[in-house]
Parts: sequence; C-alpha cells; structure tokens
Amino acid sequence: MRILHLDLKLIADNSVELRYFFDNPNQYERGSLSLQDISDLIEVSEQDYYVHLPVDHVVTGQKLFHWLDGSDRWLVQQINQYPGEGIVLAISASERLAHLPCEVLPDGSRFLVERSPAIVPVRWAKPDIVRSLTVAAEPENRALQALFMATSPLNMEPVLDFEAEEGRILEATARDRSISLIVQESGCLSELGYLVSAYGKGYFDVLHLTGHATFSDGEPRFITETETGEAYLASAAEIANRLQFRFPKLIFLSGCRTGQSGKSGAVPSMAEELLKSGAKAVLGWGQAVLDAEATTAAATLYQAISAGRSIAEAAALTYQDLIQHKARDWHLLRLYVSNTLPGELVTPLRGTRGRKPAPPPSVATQFLDPATQTVKVPTRESFVGRRRQLQNCLRTLTQPSDQIGVLIYGMGGLGKSSLAARLCDRFPPDSFKRVVWVGRIDQPNLVTDLAAELDSPESRQSSKNPNEELKFRLRRVFQQLTEEAAKPFVLVLDDFEINLEARGEGYVPQPEAASVLEALVWSIRELDAPHRLILTSRYDFEFTQLQYFYKQPLDAFRGADLRKKCDRLDGFNSKSQVDKTLQSQALKLTDGNPRLLEYLSHEILQNSNTDPTTTLNQLETDPINLRKQVLADSLLNQINQPMQEVLQRALIFELPVPREAITAICETISNAKESIDRVISLGLLEVSPDRSLRVPRILPLQPPKNLEALCKKGAEILHHAYLKDEKTTEEKLLEVHRLSLLGKAEKTAVIITKFLTKRWFYRGKFREVFWVCHNTLTVTEDFDILNRLAFSRVYPSFASLPSSPSPFSQKGRRGAGLEVPLPL
Repeated sequence: MRILHLDLKLIADNSVELRYFFDNPNQYERGSLSLQDISDLIEVSEQDYYVHLPVDHVVTGQKLFHWLDGSDRWLVQQINQYPGEGIVLAISASERLAHLPCEVLPDGSRFLVERSPAIVPVRWAKPDIVRSLTVAAEPENRALQALFMATSPLNMEPVLDFEAEEGRILEATARDRSISLIVQESGCLSELGYLVSAYGKGYFDVLHLTGHATFSDGEPRFITETETGEAYLASAAEIANRLQFRFPKLIFLSGCRTGQSGKSGAVPSMAEELLKSGAKAVLGWGQAVLDAEATTAAATLYQAISAGRSIAEAAALTYQDLIQHKARDWHLLRLYVSNTLPGELVTPLRGTRGRKPAPPPSVATQFLDPATQTVKVPTRESFVGRRRQLQNCLRTLTQPSDQIGVLIYGMGGLGKSSLAARLCDRFPPDSFKRVVWVGRIDQPNLVTDLAAELDSPESRQSSKNPNEELKFRLRRVFQQLTEEAAKPFVLVLDDFEINLEARGEGYVPQPEAASVLEALVWSIRELDAPHRLILTSRYDFEFTQLQYFYKQPLDAFRGADLRKKCDRLDGFNSKSQVDKTLQSQALKLTDGNPRLLEYLSHEILQNSNTDPTTTLNQLETDPINLRKQVLADSLLNQINQPMQEVLQRALIFELPVPREAITAICETISNAKESIDRVISLGLLEVSPDRSLRVPRILPLQPPKNLEALCKKGAEILHHAYLKDEKTTEEKLLEVHRLSLLGKAEKTAVIITKFLTKRWFYRGKFREVFWVCHNTLTVTEDFDILNRLAFSRVYPSFASLPSSPSPFSQKGRRGAGLEVPLPL
C-alpha cells in the first residue's frame, strides 16, 4: 500500500501548517489552514463525535474532509492518483489536533475505509528525527504467535466476557490452524513480564491486552491485576517496562480510551506513550467501546493478520467488517505507528512451502469417558468462568514450591474435568507433554500410556521392567528425561473418585490407586523434577501424599460467570424463544450448576418432544432426576445426623458466606467443626474462591425448625463481618437485609437500609430505594425510613414498584461506568 503523509502543525496562534507528500519528504506540498476553522471543527467534533448518541458520522467526516481538502481540492487529487491501489493515510497531528476523528473521513456517501481497496487512516506519532513513514515487512514462515492477557480484577464491574474474545479469535483462525494463542491468565503485569522474558525476543508477533481502561488524575491507565487479583491502574510506562527489549510488532490495547489523548491533547494517549517507549504499532480505542464490538474487531483483525495480511490491510478489513455489522463504535478503533509501519507478520497460508502450522489449540478431546467415548468437557472456545480457580492452580503448577500438583474436587456437574482441561490448555504447547487417564488407574495402564509418550526405546523398556518397583522405574525414566532436556509431563488423573472407597465418614484410595499415586509423587519429589499432577474428584479424600497438593474446591456459577454460561446456551440466552418465566424457573432449578444448565437447556427447554412447563413443574415438586445428574446415592448415604443438621441450618444463607457465620449458627451441634469439614470434603458445601461457603439447593434438605432465630443470628453475624470489609458489595448487603426481615432483626434491617438508600439516592436508583424501605417497614416503624420512602416517590423518574431490586445487571463497556464498591 502507498503511504500519503499528512503533517499538521500549529503555527503561531491562528493557523495550522499542512505538509503532504507520498514518497519523498523533500518534495512535499504545503498549505495553510485557519486555526479558527479547526477550533470550530474540534468543538463540533467533541459535540457530535464523542457523545454517546452522535450525529451521522458521515456529516462529521465531511466537515473534516472539506477543511483538509480546501478550495484547491488537493486531498481528492492525491488519493485519486493511484486508482485500484490501497493507500495508508499517515496523519501526524499533535495537541488539540490529535482529537480529529480522521477514521470517519468520507468518500462521498461512504467512508474512505470502505473503499475497495481501502484508504486507511493511521495516526502517525512522528518523532522529530523521522521525516517519512516506512513499511517494515519481514514475515515469518509459520503461524501467527500471539500473547493474550485479559484483566478482570476483583470487585470490578462490569465483568467483561474475555473468554468470548479468546474463543472468537480461535474460531476465526481455526480452519488453517493459523494462530498459536498463548494466554497469560493472571492479568498481572509482573507475570506478563516473566512470560515474555521466558520466550525471548521476537517470539511473539502480537500482544493482545484486553480489559478496562480509564483516565486517573488526567493520565491514561489500564486496569490490571495485582498478584492477589486486586485492581491496579497501570501506566503505559509500567507496561513498557515489562516488555522492554521484547516488544512484539503489534500491541492491541483492547480497552476504553487507550487511543484517546487527555487534557485537550496535552496528555498523549496510552498508545502514543507506548510508541515513545519502543513499541512499533499500537491499536487502541478512542473512547468507551462495547464489549461485543471489541470482540468482533479482535476476531476479524487476527483472522486477517494470521492469513498473511499486512497490519494496514488487516485494519481496513476490520473497519469494513464492523461497519457491515452496524457496529456503533467502529470508528473508535485507532492504529498508531511511529518510525515504521509493520507489514506482514507471517507468510500467507498457502503462499510458501514449509509454513509451520500452529499446534492444536485444545486438549479437550483427550478427556473422554471410556464407556461412551463422547467429549465431556468444553472446548477452549466455549469455556467460561473459573478465573480465580485457574489462577490459583496455575500458580501452584508453574511456580517452584513444595506442591507438585492440584486436587480439584466438588459436586458432580461443576466442571472439574473442564477446569483440568483448561489448565492443560494454559500450558504452552511446546513446554509440557500432557497425558490424561479417565477413571480407573492401575500400574499397567499408567505404564502403558506413559511409555507411549517416551521417545527413547531405552526409556520405554525401562518403564516396563516387571522386576523393579514402580516408583524406582518412574524415577529412572524421569531422570533420563531430565538428562535429555525433554519436555516434562503434566499427568492428569480425571474422575479419580472411581479409585476411592468409603471408610468411616470419608474416602481413601483403593490399594492399587494408592500405590500408583504414591509412586508418582515420590519419584517427582525425589528428583525435584518439573513434572506436575492434576487430580479431579467429587470428593476430597484422606491420603498422606495429598500434603504435596494444592486443593481447589469448586462451587456453582454465580454472577458474571452464570450470565456468560447462560449466554452460550440456546435455552437461556437473550435470543432464546423460550418464555422468560420458564427460563427463570429452570435457572432456579439448576442453582448455577453448569451440567444442570446444559441439561435443562438441551433436554427440556429446547426439546420439541416435551412440554417444558409440565416437566419443570414436576422437577420442582420432585427433583430426583436432577439429583441423579450430579449426586451419587452412595454420597447421600455418607450424611449422618450432625452433618444433615449443619446443612439444614446453613441453608438459610442464599449467598456464600464466611465459615464463621455457619460455625456460629451451628454452635449448639455436637462436633460442628468436624461436621463442617466433612461436608466440605464430600462436596456438599460449596467453597467459593474467597473460601466462603454455601449449601447447594439440589440437596434433599428440609428448612430448619427454628428459622426465625437462625436468620436473626445470621443477619447480625454477617452485618458485623461485612462492616469490616471496605469492599462489601450491594449483593452481600441485600443478603443481610433479607435475613434481617426473616429474623425480624429490626436494628440490623434499619442500618442496612440507611446505607443502601444513601448510595442509591446518589446514583438515582429511586425504585430500589422504595423497594428496600417498603420491605423494612414490614418489621419495624422507623421515621427515617418512612421519610426516605416518601422522598423516593417525589422523583419523576420513579416508575412502578419492582418485585426485587435490579442494580446488578450491566452491559459490558471497557472502561465506561465502572463500579467499584464504596467504603462502608
């Protein structure tokens, strides 16, 4: 593509100098533009372009085009010089001129980016010593190698669907295996730096950083995560510091306002700051962008780049695809370059011999049920949720420690195997070999499958030596692998509960499985070898070697993860033809269990051979068919009287709560602590990432007899616990309020109501104020609450009384409307 350079500079106080040329910077043309005209245009642009409901962008673009083109029509003449050729419009503009929306420059009734071939506006952050923009094309004869990192800090709303973004990229490039997408799961800059350094200079062609971004104290910031998942506002300098000497050719900052200058152009955008620190090309967004549109842009862009398109061509195709799909924010995508414009990053799919394809993106097909031979875990493209659990497990599996494996346990249907497969996918394909056993494990099948993965005939023979104890054979094989610098193993023992037997009130491994597991752990620890183990089981179990494992319990989906899962199911998503009342009834029956969500979606809501209303009513009356999906009869037989009473009392809490709350309401039960430990180990009490606990509603339990007293005590305990936490969410406070009403805890109900109404008045949520005050007055008469209820009714924005407050549902925007809970 030819490059038409446009250099705009403010001269004195009342004019703008324009220089333009194609190839030779010494043969430029010069023009002068009125500063007054451009000041008016900037003012109109700010009004018409950046507001949430802008006027027709063609009108805005025409104003800019006519100002640039002038009465001499130089711009039209220049772009018409090379018909049938694509053109890069490299525009250098600083200060207030940086706000000009050059992406919407039109060609009559359409935009320049819509032409075929396209004219692509590029924001040229021109250093003083650089006179022209050059194209640097050194394509690699292989698949595109991209690094993807999503940031999703704790207590940050809205939660973006970054899994969908990863999935769309993989789907768009799946046909020819044209991308190797390595994911850094932590969202933490320090971990990103370690990974980039480990791969070395030039390995990654692209870095895709997705998440929320904003301005803080007038400076652009990308909201990353600390090592513990808290929000950290990272500057461009901090991102550059982690990438120095290892910059990929393209960085995509897929967050709001990453391509927007601040303080009327006085503060460079984050994209420009990265260019100054050594980046070659940076894509960003000029304002807040919808999550779905950012995802579409990423898929189209990487499909084009991985097929051997140049960066400019890929940007043009991305604009065109967004316009075709009527994306509102298409024009906010901005490509920044500095000294050079990267050309093709990789060779075309069919253009060169020996082009190396990417490895398979997922090992999901290895997780097969031996009996049915059907895939039982989601592919990498369809996986959602479990971010904190993934981070915890990956930290154990990838960082040096005394722990050599993870045990993932929990009730059936929660996605233990899915999480194990996701962990395997997160290991770079060239760093580990994965071997998966599903169900029963013994020495013969361990040795046979392991030997099949060994390259050396001596190692294969040694592993099968019948005259030597298994642990010594494994030690020798692992030692040989270390000496050969071979890839270490990730060994997955899936559905390990088949290898357990009941003993007392818990489980222990069967003798054969115990000997295999002990040999594996001993041989790895004896050599301090880098091999790692992943076990999945419905139950935690007693075994000495588990002291070397990190235990990761699973809970049901809630909040953002539940919304994402439902969006991927035809029976529950927003486009579904299923009646919303039936959807709500089915959703309640599943209690957030992923397997039950899939079962009700496919077999009930989407099944034309059944009457969903009748079936759901039957399941509500007797959910035995649902229990069969996730509970084993032998498990229910393990529940003794104290354990059952613990579960019944804990049933009063609808949200996960701290263990202290359950301990407090169970203090009159004998051996309450041991009973709580036991129901946790059996997966009957779900454990959230923050270690809070909740009883699954699928269990066959009756409400406790002394419900009012327990609710009152639970409300008071949670009230004091949550008051200590500055980041307590509204959802938790509403749970305290609910318990206060059930337990007639008048004082607690009033305190929570006053706090919530103060926050909601500030945000204009008057219907929610009315709702909470109205319900509080059912248990107490309080003048202040009456006053707040009356105050909420005088606002014209007040509509009808909702059945419940709804301040929690938000559409994802990457930086707009972020809600971080206020301190109590």
